[in-house]
Amino acid sequence: MQTGASGDMILGALFDLGLDFGAWKRGIDSLGLNGLNMSVERVVKQGLTAARFRIDAPHEHTHRGLSEIRAILESGSLPPRARERALAVFTRLAQAEARIHGVPLEQVHFHEVGALDAIVDIAGACLGFEMLGISEFFTTPFTFGSGTVKAAHGELAVPVPATVALTEGFPSRRTGLPGELVTPTGAALIATLSEPLPDGFTASLVRAGYGAGTRDLPGIANVLRLCLMRAAAADVSGYAVFQVECNLDNMAPELIGYTAGRLRAAGCKDVWQEPIHMKKDRSAVKLCALADRATLDTALTIIAAETATGGVRWFPVQRLVAEKTMGTVSTSYGDVEVKRISFPGRAASRWSPEYESCRKLAEAKGAPLQDIYREALARAMGKDQ
Repeated sequence: MQTGASGDMILGALFDLGLDFGAWKRGIDSLGLNGLNMSVERVVKQGLTAARFRIDAPHEHTHRGLSEIRAILESGSLPPRARERALAVFTRLAQAEARIHGVPLEQVHFHEVGALDAIVDIAGACLGFEMLGISEFFTTPFTFGSGTVKAAHGELAVPVPATVALTEGFPSRRTGLPGELVTPTGAALIATLSEPLPDGFTASLVRAGYGAGTRDLPGIANVLRLCLMRAAAADVSGYAVFQVECNLDNMAPELIGYTAGRLRAAGCKDVWQEPIHMKKDRSAVKLCALADRATLDTALTIIAAETATGGVRWFPVQRLVAEKTMGTVSTSYGDVEVKRISFPGRAASRWSPEYESCRKLAEAKGAPLQDIYREALARAMGKDQ
């Protein structure tokens, strides 16, 4: 990154990449956060055109904890993966704050990052990633500025302790640029969802988006660049992921389900269960997860702590990941969210109505779910004609 990162810069870059503001705003509005005024504008930073995300939110005196944040995220209609990613980001923030202040996780109360604008930044970025079909993330080194900033706990040296804790294990560099360049919100999003850019990275650029920061920096454009990449033809499987699995023949189903939920919240790309037959003619379950390099150790730790298994296996797997884009179609029952799935050069694109969107309409209208699903699919397929 050239000058740093913050939540609003990430959102600006996503809108510059083509994120639909109207559809995105409907998702954020579902969280029930009152008094927000959000907009996107085009600005020029040192001759470079970028998108700037603006949000005006009422000042609050309430400091939310992780449980309050979780309740907000679960109250809306965010796609499951976007909600899980947002919760993982806030959990990482809470863990950093707990360590810094020496308090239990459940006693952490967010200050700046618990405010309405920060909730929108984190939930909104995760929603934007999902709407654009972004499944894997890599980052260049973090860029830190100099000087001090005023925070809820007084004046702090840059980078602030939360940002230092969040970026452990990631390469970084210091600059002479004044002020805070990487905010805790930006650091939490990037460190939770991405991993350092590996040596020999090869991919083709689909398009780039630029998100503008609020400040003007001397002699340099204060923008964050997000590059949407496609794996190069020589490596269509993308970058390494690992399948983690264990056999369970002596656990209650609800405990296995709880472990699966923790694996999803930790950032595993997929989690599933398979029925198997083990020694002594016992029926059992194989719990499986897909984890990238950054998530592998966490996944192993969760399985070791939460299950009764005596051993865990993991091995690298190859994937061909489809491009996914979100859209909306109008039906006689109401608007339905749909997803377009495409494997370029390998198969024709196909559409899939989003289950949660269809389910809510079915319950609201008292109509059969399959009727709504069929009509939404027909309308979506009509887009290609």
